[in-house]
Order: sequence, then C-alpha cells, then structure tokens
Amino acid sequence: MVRDLPDLELRQEPLRFFTQLARSGPDVCTFQFANGQEIVFLNHPDLVREVLVERAEQFHKSEMTRAFAGGMGHGILVSEGEFWKQQSRLMRPAFHYKRLLGYAEVMTRFTLEMLEGWQDGELIHVDEEMNALTLRVVAKCMFNVEAKDDRDIMHKAIVLGQQVVGQMIHGWLTNPHWTPSLNRAGIRVVRALNEMVQRHIAQRRAQGELGDDLLSMLMEAQQQAGIELSDRQLRDEVLTVITAGLETTANALVWTWHLLDRHPEVRARLRAELDALGRMPTFEDLPRLTYLDQVFKEALRLYPPVWIIGREVAAPEGVELGGMHLPYKAQLVLCQWTLHRDPRFFEQPDAFIPERWTPEFEKSLPRGAYFPFSLGPRVCTGQSFATTEFKIIVAGVLQRFDLEHAEGMEVQPEPNFTLWAKGGLRMRARARAAIENRP
Repeated sequence: MVRDLPDLELRQEPLRFFTQLARSGPDVCTFQFANGQEIVFLNHPDLVREVLVERAEQFHKSEMTRAFAGGMGHGILVSEGEFWKQQSRLMRPAFHYKRLLGYAEVMTRFTLEMLEGWQDGELIHVDEEMNALTLRVVAKCMFNVEAKDDRDIMHKAIVLGQQVVGQMIHGWLTNPHWTPSLNRAGIRVVRALNEMVQRHIAQRRAQGELGDDLLSMLMEAQQQAGIELSDRQLRDEVLTVITAGLETTANALVWTWHLLDRHPEVRARLRAELDALGRMPTFEDLPRLTYLDQVFKEALRLYPPVWIIGREVAAPEGVELGGMHLPYKAQLVLCQWTLHRDPRFFEQPDAFIPERWTPEFEKSLPRGAYFPFSLGPRVCTGQSFATTEFKIIVAGVLQRFDLEHAEGMEVQPEPNFTLWAKGGLRMRARARAAIENRP
C-alpha cells in the first residue's frame, strides 16, 4: 500500500502524521514524500520483534541515522558489524551492577546540590535544570570530568549536534541527497571538543595510571592486541555517550514533571511511597519503590524520548516482511509514539495511568508493543544507568519540592531526534516545608 503524503505535512506535524498513518493504514505500508523517496512504516509488535530481535542481522541503522554521524562522529550509536560488537563489548562493563552503586551516589549528591539552589516560589526552567544535571552526572560518571569549562564545551557540542540533526531531518524530508555540514561556529566547537578530549587523554597517559571510568577503559583497550581504537574514535564515543546519556534522560524527566503536575493524585501517591522510606533512596532501595517504577514506565510510554527508530534492509537479496518484499537498502521506520498509544495493546491509551504496569499486564503485553530503549542486540547499553538516574532525581526532587506549571504554560511535544518539550518547560518550585507550614 503506497500513500502519497506531502512532506510538508510530515515536517510540520510528524506525530500527527504517524498517528493518522497508524490508525488508518495496515500494519505495513509505504508512504512517499513529494521528492519520491519511499519509506516503509511498520506498526505491529510482531514486526518490531522481527526487525529488532529475531532478524536483526538483516537490518542496519537507517540512512537518516547514519547521517546523524555527521554531528556526533562514528560512535556506537551508528557503527555496525564487527566494529560495533567490539565497541559494545568494550563499553558494557561501564554499566555493570557494581558500578551503578557508585554512580547512584554521584547522582544523589549532584541532585541535592541542584536543589540547594532552588528557592520557594522560584520560576524554574525545568528543561535547562534537567539538562545541566544529567550532563554533570554523565560527565562525572563516564569520564570523570567535573570542570565547568569542560562541561560547557560538551554542552556546546551537544547543542551543535542537535542543530545538525534538526537540519538533517529537514533535509531528509525534502532532499534525499542532502548531507549535513558545519559552519564556522560548528567547526570551532568540534575543534574545542577534540582539544578537550585530547587533553584528558594526554593527562592520563602522563600520570601513568588510568581510572575506572569509561574513558579509562577505552584507553586501556587501545593497548590490547586486535583492538582498533584511535583517539578520534575515543572522541566519538565520548560525544555519543554524553549526548545519549543527557538528552534522553533529561527529556524523560521533563515529561514526568509535566505529567505529575497534571495528575496530582499520582504525585501524592508517589510522594507517599517516597516519604515512607524516610530518606533519600539508595541504589538498593530502588527495586522496592514499585510505584516509582510504574510512573517511570508510564511516562516513557506516553512520551518516549526516542520516539522513532529507523532501519535499512542490509540483506543484498532483500527480505520478506509482513507479506511484502523489501529490496536491499529499503528504508524502514518503527514508531514508539504510535505503538505506545495503540488501543489494541493499551486501554485508555492516551491516559496517564501508572497503575496499569502490574506484573500481570507486563506478561500479557506483546513484546514489541513497548520499547522505549529499543530491543534486541541494539538495546540501549545505558538503560540501567538512565533508569537509576531518573528514579533518584525524581525521588530527590519530590521529597523537597512540588513543581507547578507556570501561569499560561502550554506544553507541546516537538519531535527532533528525541522528543523535546517545545519551547522548554517553565515551572514554579514550591518547597514542601513552606507548603506544609502554611496556615
């Protein structure tokens, strides 16, 4: 089934575009841009499993995702084949359970330091606060970077990457031969990032001792036989992990604060669970905070930071999928935004109902109906890190503050490479102590 849908409509309202496509079309259909490029849209858990899990070797990252490398280098997000396997194997130990214990202490400390700067009644730019906090956490945990100047360099590089991606998505919709490029300011940012990473590498080599963070692990791997890992590749992995670790978690937090203020009954129940603990939760406490886990899963269902996934047919002979023959290099999209809100799998799909996430419901849910961190061999390496960070930050804030939407604040999702809150999110911080002491 081919639908000739104008790229202007998709570019202006992509969430509405894909929602209409999901509700009115078959589970496999091909839509066509005005420039003639065809995209295959897959909209069923069975198809998601086939592409991401059961036949993952037949599908690579899409043309759009590879173009993203122009802003971030050739990191683990876009690499394929044996090189990706090497990078995944080298990076996986940084996210092991024992390391999360130490990361959780950093997350707690930085969250409390952020909250010390908040005042009762203050208008908070929540998106900026969450971005700054998550950048500080991932920079410290993954690369032992604490200096503000270094974090500023990383932040500018991430903003540049976001701009390149936005330009890329626009170009992808209007010109299939378009490729991103950097202006002079962008070149300066990339040069500063290169110099920063090289400085840290040189310092560690001069000291003769490596730490136990991710950068040290990768530098140590450079000395192993059979490992191909240049300093440029180290930079690419730094930027990839920083960007993925910052943007996705920060966006998940932004949407959670939005949802909790719109649903005070959920916020009250969640706070009661946290207050019963009597203190800031530790990493070992998190598995017992069941309602916090339900809120986390439901927030990521409604507002998945990664809202769409692209794949490309890698088998030279093409593949059969959903009753269609897809040729080599065919471009596919799988959309978390539509499947997470699909009434076939979720009752009241647009409602925020954390209580739906019971063990029984999760067992009954088809695998592939819910995949905020992707699935299969390319599942997000930092899933456990992001989950821990989200829960500790939410717990820390809620134990001390209410966050209320600023007067006249309208919140709309803006789908870029991740799902942002358009124009940011301004909320007023209400200190709990001040609320509870009011007559």
